[in-house]
Amino acid sequence: MPEPTTPERDQFLQRIAARLPFAEAEKLDILRELAGHLADSTSRFEAQGLGGAAAEQAALDQLGPPDRLADELAEARHSPGRLLVAAGAGTWAAIGGVVYGYLFTVLALVGASLATLVVVGSLHLFTGTSAGVPDLTTITLVALGVGAYVAGQRMTLTVAGRAGYHVRLVRRATALFGGVLVLAYALVGWKGTLTWPEVGLLLSLPAWFVIGAWRASEVQFPSRRWRLRVVGLAVIAVPMALLLGLNQPGNGAGSGGFHPAGVDRIGLPTPDAIVAATESAGFGGMTTGGTSRIWIGVGDPAALAGWSDFRVEAWRAIRLPGLDPDPDFGIAVDPGATAPFAIGPARLGVGQDPLDAGSTDESVPDGATQLSGSVTIDRSPSVTLAWVAITGVAPDGHRYILQGPSYESTAFNGTGLDWLAAVASGR
Repeated sequence: MPEPTTPERDQFLQRIAARLPFAEAEKLDILRELAGHLADSTSRFEAQGLGGAAAEQAALDQLGPPDRLADELAEARHSPGRLLVAAGAGTWAAIGGVVYGYLFTVLALVGASLATLVVVGSLHLFTGTSAGVPDLTTITLVALGVGAYVAGQRMTLTVAGRAGYHVRLVRRATALFGGVLVLAYALVGWKGTLTWPEVGLLLSLPAWFVIGAWRASEVQFPSRRWRLRVVGLAVIAVPMALLLGLNQPGNGAGSGGFHPAGVDRIGLPTPDAIVAATESAGFGGMTTGGTSRIWIGVGDPAALAGWSDFRVEAWRAIRLPGLDPDPDFGIAVDPGATAPFAIGPARLGVGQDPLDAGSTDESVPDGATQLSGSVTIDRSPSVTLAWVAITGVAPDGHRYILQGPSYESTAFNGTGLDWLAAVASGR
């Protein structure tokens, strides 16, 4: 078909192109049709006796204002079926955007982490300092944030181009619809270990998506500016996070029987009669999946006659400053704790050898009488160390420690909604 050859026709078609809300391939098809139509109209006016410039201007005037014509062309191509196809294409584009943005950011952050660890490792030879392992949850959430941004941008552009609507209209729908979906994912879809900063990152994911949708333009991620932003984030944030962890002692798990400072808030010392009935029957404890299980063999069950309210208690622990770095001497019951932060039931009965489940503590013989129970310790946002013990109420009405306490490292594990619910309940 004939192509435009005059400045007037060029300018007219450029205004049409700028106004059309379609993908580039469809725009080109429309412009080719218009150019052909203009050429034919110009030829007809020339045949009627008009000069070349006057004939072309008459052909342009016949089509009307370019902005109105572009809107009419777009409106003529709208249909429910096209909108449905556009929604599907937009969803697929959003998924691809999440994957692309996530992988790009993970590679940038992990690369910066490894480089920082190499530098810190070299310094260790001269200074004796060391850095902790990069927080994979933080890296994951930052990468998901960038992925959400790219998803919002690509979804908006794809839906606008496929459906034939302007970006300024489509972005309102995609920002609302996508933002709600991402918020649902942030609250109940993602689950893992969380700290306050990580919860902030998790709950910010909808904002990343909305900003991406609102700032949708033909310049998509990874533009040069965005690449520099992500790499800059990695180069600045990752070394800072690692260096803040220099020489931080690791948390661990302690064996039962050690009495920390403040143990009197957990319960009174184990009575001699109970010690005699249990000291040769085995004991143990282990924590898996955020659940701490603790048990003790009872050689003479009659010693617990009249006892009641057996339970497993988890008390908040703190690391005392200025003391021996060995956790056995540097961890105490939190002076501000007046009650356990988590309680689980304990029962007296015949049980299985705990060593069959992987414990390394002293075995309780298979089929022997046990006092055992468990408590979930990874659902309290403010707790990173815990003392766990089995307690019971004696016939004299006082609560005594029957096994433990043993200390455990922990971190909140759950969804964003679990975190908010725990904070609201004061845990």
